[in-house]
Amino acid sequence: MPAKLAAYSKEMGGFPKRRREYGCLAAVLLLAAAMRLWRLEENGFGTAYYAAGVRSALQGGSLFFYNAFDPAGFVSLDKPPLAFWIQAAFAWVLGFSGWTIHLPQALAGVGSVAILYRLVRKPFGAAAGLIAALLLAITPVMVAIDRSNNTDSWLVFFLLLAAWAALRGRGLALVLSMALLGVAFNVKMLAALVCAPALVLTWLVASGGFDWWRRLGWMTAAGATLAVVALSWPLAFDLTPKDSRPYAGSTTGNSMLELVVVHNGLERFVRRRPVPQIQQQAVAPQRFELYDSVPTGPLRLAAPTLASQFAWFLPLAALGLVLVRRRDRTWSSLVLWGTWALTYGIVYSAAGGIFHIYYLSTLAPPFAALAAIGAVQLWRRGPRWLAAGLCAAALWQGYVLGAGALGWQTPWMAAPIAAVLAAATTLWRNKRPPVLVGGAALLVLPLAWALSPIFAAGNLTLPSASLPRWLGINDGRGPILSRNWGALSEDPKLAEFLLAHRGQARFLLATPTALLAAPIIIGTGQPVMAMGGFNGRDPILSVEAFAELARRGDVRYVLLGGRAREASDLVRWIWANGKPVDDADWRSLAADPRRPISLYELKVAD
Repeated sequence: MPAKLAAYSKEMGGFPKRRREYGCLAAVLLLAAAMRLWRLEENGFGTAYYAAGVRSALQGGSLFFYNAFDPAGFVSLDKPPLAFWIQAAFAWVLGFSGWTIHLPQALAGVGSVAILYRLVRKPFGAAAGLIAALLLAITPVMVAIDRSNNTDSWLVFFLLLAAWAALRGRGLALVLSMALLGVAFNVKMLAALVCAPALVLTWLVASGGFDWWRRLGWMTAAGATLAVVALSWPLAFDLTPKDSRPYAGSTTGNSMLELVVVHNGLERFVRRRPVPQIQQQAVAPQRFELYDSVPTGPLRLAAPTLASQFAWFLPLAALGLVLVRRRDRTWSSLVLWGTWALTYGIVYSAAGGIFHIYYLSTLAPPFAALAAIGAVQLWRRGPRWLAAGLCAAALWQGYVLGAGALGWQTPWMAAPIAAVLAAATTLWRNKRPPVLVGGAALLVLPLAWALSPIFAAGNLTLPSASLPRWLGINDGRGPILSRNWGALSEDPKLAEFLLAHRGQARFLLATPTALLAAPIIIGTGQPVMAMGGFNGRDPILSVEAFAELARRGDVRYVLLGGRAREASDLVRWIWANGKPVDDADWRSLAADPRRPISLYELKVAD
């Protein structure tokens, strides 16, 4: 009886501790939600290209399934459909608006924080789980991407679910993990498969009870599952007759599989051949960077521009990998987070093509997990270890801050200095409590960077976090990446003119690019033809095919942008067969000489 009473007393005594843990978790999730939802409506429709696709998806099942950019199903978006299906579902229930298409990503971000807590807590304890959740909640690039309508929030969410399945170490768990990886593939294609080595290695370590033949059998089944789930939608798209579906955006062969391999694969490493220098000079003597041009190489991610997005606790993450004893309970988790960080780190260090800062969101979970593990391990080893780890983290943060746009003399340097002083006090007194002050100081800079997308979002199409931008200081990324540029076709008078003068035309308007077409689709819900897809390079229409559309009256008005040296044969045909519309009839916004646009009415004789 005394033994039973002691056990009961111990069990009841665990309730307050559990309650405190759940209270802390609730606070972290509330913080994550607040940082993702506060002032979210200020972001408008975010990436207008994607928002136009969601509005189109609401107008028909075929448009929804084939991920059409426009309500006529002329061309598709150049990303897989799953994230946009989720956005369309929210818009269908709550109504189409900028807020409703951003809400799913904010919720996915909060969900990712909760999943990471669960994944880290089980092998390393409640403290590590809570710290990991907190660090992910305030990782600057995660806040930025979760406040956008880009797809990376859902990519991270499904990768974490796949990691949860792989850590279970059972045969069916690997099949489930690969199925979830296939789902992530239909969020962002090959970007998801970078995580595959981490998932497979994790399962191999966690499934220690299986012999190699059983492992091989389950891996074969899992590989088949991955192929079926990942390729089901691209194959369904390509096997549909071309005249019964949209053109595959950002491809030259009208194939979704080509999009997987080329635009969303090889072009991330090697850019297309640049425009000849004479054209660049004619268009803009000043250089406007479309991509974050941090030189590739093994130290690329240590550059302050990139490190400030996700790697504020890099020394703690490194210690998390090396300080844990290799026990069965923790080894599979270390393999997961270490391999995940390594594979994505290698890819992003080598990606010399289309590279944007928000891609780094996939590095946020492993860095948050490893940093939390490192912090707990240092705490267990005593004050001297804590002081060393705290000092290393503070010096690293000082480098990221000082070598960046704010410089070494910024008042914000007080945060890492305070952490160094706390480390010295911990060492001097040989007691742990001062390190708590230092830990709080280490949270200042990432939290300040994480708040910046709320108050100074910058380019909404290419989300990023930047404390200098929030403070009104040039962060060195150039005018395109550091501010938002609305398309001049957002002019409400233009939409009113087109609706009033459209007549019987199938398309309200034709434009060379989806960037010009998107605001009109968002504002009116009417078909707008993006003749060359996203950036005007897709060979969708020949001059003869467009002339036939104009002759039949399917297209009456064309909005052109750019200068004469950029003109294609199709644009020259429009100049020859169209009449410029007086600006006073359709323009209410001031003209931008760097981005000229003109409206033409086609006058094609039968």
